[in-house]
Amino acid sequence: MATEMPGEAGARDARTDAVIRQLQTLGAEMADLARRFGAAHDIDHSAARALLVLVAAAREGRDVTAGSIGRELGLSSASVTALIDRLVASGHLRREPDPRDRRRVLVRLEPSAAALGPAYFGPLATDMADRLTAYDEHDLDVVQRFLATALEALVAHRERDAAARG
Repeated sequence: MATEMPGEAGARDARTDAVIRQLQTLGAEMADLARRFGAAHDIDHSAARALLVLVAAAREGRDVTAGSIGRELGLSSASVTALIDRLVASGHLRREPDPRDRRRVLVRLEPSAAALGPAYFGPLATDMADRLTAYDEHDLDVVQRFLATALEALVAHRERDAAARG
């Protein structure tokens, strides 16, 4: 069994430890992929995360404001303003008035920025989809539930960390 880190609750079985190690490796690989994407497009980590927030919001039909980006990324108003200013200046984003509330300013992806992700990550998505064809419907349901649970744990950890930092 793997050595427990301080603060870990109780002993886990070897299979659970193996899954956790695989998730840690996956997380490290995903972080490195994001770093390489940013370097290829001269985008820092916060900017790449902001673009991901905007891509997800566009897919879901949600409006995005500077405040919602700040909450999502855990950034101050000043930091978000500077981040959006950089992304507007580089041609990745635009600001536009909310047609339903002219006092509100929405942040939108420029088409060129929206195309960056699919161009860079498309081959990876295709490779993953090809590999998932080996799984049946039940397996995919289990994987989807597991990933949702893992994401819930990550979000809970982030929120605990943010609360502890004040």
